[in-house]
Amino acid sequence: MPLITATSATEEALKEHGVIPDVIDSIQATTMLAVSYSKGNNIAEVALGNTLSIEETQAAPEIFFMADSPDDKYTLILTDPDAPSRKEPTNREFRHWVVSNIPGGDPSDPQSFAPKNLSTQGTELTAYMGPAPPSGSGPHRYVFLLYKQGSNAHAALSTPLQADRKKFNAQSFAGEADLTLVGANFFFAESQ
Repeated sequence: MPLITATSATEEALKEHGVIPDVIDSIQATTMLAVSYSKGNNIAEVALGNTLSIEETQAAPEIFFMADSPDDKYTLILTDPDAPSRKEPTNREFRHWVVSNIPGGDPSDPQSFAPKNLSTQGTELTAYMGPAPPSGSGPHRYVFLLYKQGSNAHAALSTPLQADRKKFNAQSFAGEADLTLVGANFFFAESQ
């Protein structure tokens, strides 16, 4: 029986639902990216392709991950490759959120896996926008990508991105900004 790891489970889910190759070419995940939305007393976890309602995903979620080192910085991207629909993604990708310069934590300290408040612990390059797929466009994939910033990344990741969110390319952005993909997660949402 093959060993199933978080890395292989992430990669398999991304392939099964077409995130590989629609958003990224491949992934060698080195950290688990946990994402949870809170609305009142309800908590909705993002779980590699589960379905969440549009209503419960309108406020920015909490993000959890384990950093390699307290000196590391990370960038988080939330993108929708199915804009305006998966059948005709003429606006692929729609950029929903980009936060850079997220501080790492000490991997030996269990408290460093505490949720990251990205409004105070990072540089918001694109403000959070919850899912709003067009009615009748089918399920959309909302993909969270966590990147470790390289040594040349800081300067490139301190300026807000252009206002137009359409036709963003997370993989190209990552290459230009010296980012290495270390984690991913995604969910589906649909407007009826």
